[in-house]
Amino acid sequence: MDATVVKRPDNLKENRKLLSPPVIEEPLYQCAVSVTVTAYEPNATIDVNVNGTVTSAPGGYPFPNGVTIGLPAALVVGQKVKARQKVSGVTSPWTAAITVGDHTKDYPAGPPRPEINPAPVYKCGVRTGVSNLLPGGHVWITADGAKVGDVNGCAVHQGANVAPAYALGQHVVAWFELCKDPSPPSVEHITQNPPNLLPALSIDPIYAGGQSVTVRNVVNGAKVTLYRGGANQGTWPCWGDALIINGLAPFATGESFSATQQMCPGDPPSPPGTGVVQPCSNLPAPQIGPVQAGETKIVVTNCQPDAIVKVFVNGVQAGASGPPVVNLNTTLKRGDSLIVVQDLAGCRGQNALQVTVACVDPPVEGDPSGLNLFPVGWTEYNQGTTKGSIYYPAENDGKDQPFRKRLAKLGRVPIVVMAHGNHSPADPSYLGYDYYQSDLAKMGIIAVSVDCNALNGGFGGVQNIVDRADLIISNIAYLQTLDADPTSNFYQKIDFKRLGLMGHSRGGDAVVTVPTVIGLAGVTIQSVLALAPTNFRYWAGMSTIRPNGYAFMTVLPTGDGDVHDNNGAQFYDQATPGPFKSQLYVFYTCHNFFNRQWLDDDSLWTPPQPAVVARAEHERVLTVYGCAFFRATLLGQNTTGFLSGDRVPSGVMTQNVFRAFERTKGLTVDNFDDNNTINLNSLGQPNTQTGGINADEFRFDRPPVPPAFNSSFYGLTTGMVVNPKKRGGIFREQLKATLDLTKREVWIRCADVTDGSTVAQAATGFSLGLEDANGAREWVDCDDVGGLPRPYPRNPGMIKTMLSTLRFRGACFEARKFQIKKVAAILIRCDRQQPRPIAFDDLQVY
Repeated sequence: MDATVVKRPDNLKENRKLLSPPVIEEPLYQCAVSVTVTAYEPNATIDVNVNGTVTSAPGGYPFPNGVTIGLPAALVVGQKVKARQKVSGVTSPWTAAITVGDHTKDYPAGPPRPEINPAPVYKCGVRTGVSNLLPGGHVWITADGAKVGDVNGCAVHQGANVAPAYALGQHVVAWFELCKDPSPPSVEHITQNPPNLLPALSIDPIYAGGQSVTVRNVVNGAKVTLYRGGANQGTWPCWGDALIINGLAPFATGESFSATQQMCPGDPPSPPGTGVVQPCSNLPAPQIGPVQAGETKIVVTNCQPDAIVKVFVNGVQAGASGPPVVNLNTTLKRGDSLIVVQDLAGCRGQNALQVTVACVDPPVEGDPSGLNLFPVGWTEYNQGTTKGSIYYPAENDGKDQPFRKRLAKLGRVPIVVMAHGNHSPADPSYLGYDYYQSDLAKMGIIAVSVDCNALNGGFGGVQNIVDRADLIISNIAYLQTLDADPTSNFYQKIDFKRLGLMGHSRGGDAVVTVPTVIGLAGVTIQSVLALAPTNFRYWAGMSTIRPNGYAFMTVLPTGDGDVHDNNGAQFYDQATPGPFKSQLYVFYTCHNFFNRQWLDDDSLWTPPQPAVVARAEHERVLTVYGCAFFRATLLGQNTTGFLSGDRVPSGVMTQNVFRAFERTKGLTVDNFDDNNTINLNSLGQPNTQTGGINADEFRFDRPPVPPAFNSSFYGLTTGMVVNPKKRGGIFREQLKATLDLTKREVWIRCADVTDGSTVAQAATGFSLGLEDANGAREWVDCDDVGGLPRPYPRNPGMIKTMLSTLRFRGACFEARKFQIKKVAAILIRCDRQQPRPIAFDDLQVY
């Protein structure tokens, strides 16, 4: 995001009568007895309209939890709900109406499983947070079976006061129901002793004119006492981490605050955290999330809790509200200039955030691995060479628990079978993906990890991969016997027509092999995930398998010290989308840290390399993107956008993940792989070069196969390299017929070409252009859609030119004299001051 902190401009056109609509917490379901509203100005009155019946309530402060407003009657399917805010005689527009749904349509096996959040819980705790709730429902907490907290009409993340306070060793469980439909109980937590010495609290910066204090480092369930100038302001129960205290009298510069926390009566309080009120002039600019063309809202990621955030588009106010969202009265366009400021009740902010709206900068929209519906059972099986572990949706957590009956009544459940790679046979490698198996099981997918140690400990070659594929198939056959056995926990539970495969290292090679040799009746492979796979056929000079007939995904660790050729790129290049294929090239990751049994940092085997991230970050990459993959392909859920780049997942190092993606039903303008030379594209239309762009087709292969540009390409395809002699050269791809790109996108895979041994100091890039039927041209710079990824700076000789997909929205090219509905050609312009070679492939329109 192109963002700069500046002084608040004097020429902004403020509109004191402009008030943004608030935000209703979704989804809304039948039987909900409340509606939670956020993103309004402090102390606004909130109106909630249900089919014309309006309920009003004081909003208080919008952050962190908004206001939960009880309704005169429970919601009914089909009702329309909207909200607005009113402040000082100004009334916002209504929000868009939300239609009340039936939760059993979205959650036919029952509401999601509540989560005690944060955890752990402590002796003497007096407040507990519970998340993963359906808004408006009923949540309660028990300790040793006795109810100690209860909220009817909850928010998605709800705090509940606990009385009596927890005793040591109690078994604490959260429960939820909506429409008398109970969820599974939460994971059971056993109360612990709190820390012997409670940590000192910290206080976020406080500014004159404000009315909110944020206290951090709170122990879960503690009581926090705030002092202002030594005077006690009150004591608040807190569920841990942070407590925001709103509604204090406005602050003056130099005032002092302190806060302490206490758990058990009679225990000493913690050392105090302190803060001094800073002058209004120090109030910083707010921070916001990604902003792209087509958006009608701004997500605020950091501001004062009691701030009014104002957004100006090209100098004119377009929104005003409290955090965390400001809805706008206009649709943002590429290149729009945003000014975002925050004001407090007694402070007009003097610092502003200036942002230029990008063509493509996708929003952060949740965690696809966070779907938590069921307890997780697990078991192991051992039938000689057929051995492994199974994680599955269960009645309760733990070993050999009964399968979730309510889910089973809905029909058979999809399954993912996993296979590890070569490692010491002394280590139980098949246990290394338990974290991923558990995440799949809790969302309703059976997850099996096959013990392949019988084939480990040697080189093996192609035959070893074939043997691994056979071993995977024999395990699937064994699972079929469990499904057919009336005495089995899995009797008639497994849907073998919705089968996914995941393999790591040699296991990744094997799961790509399985679809080519499996002959089991009743089995349909829907999707295959190859994690850092080998490709022994390629190394042996044989034809590489072309994944087809299923969705394919590969994850390539840039710091892989074992499969350092990143052979998964070859499978990606050869794969046919069915219905899509996905490649993740992940910076600062190694081979081993995806498996909990593989302890060595293999990036150290091929120095010098940058340090890799922690093992937990590796696991997050696999489970976040891997769950998105299997939710889309096995459960039919809308999570493909996390792989294509339309959406960005939360809680994972997305800044280090570079995607290639292709789906069916796209128009391929040029894949450079159809033996028709650089002068014709895949549509059979002419390509032309002007201005010294110097483009040609080359094999992207390793080792380099003629015609090759250099030895830095590790895929298995033909692409184009432009090697411009000067700035401004253009490569033009003629379309067969004019296209309307108003609501379409142009995708192209591209990479900064390295020589294999060095990474250029400065970044490079290009602009993509469209030419209409009259010859008019419009351009969008690649930096406006995410930028050209840099090569990963690993050991010389292994630095790769690895292509990633950039997406250019057609709407970003709209201009007054340009006919976006009659596009006749697509253009590539090398316009950097010091041009360098750039690789391209798969120019497509979607």
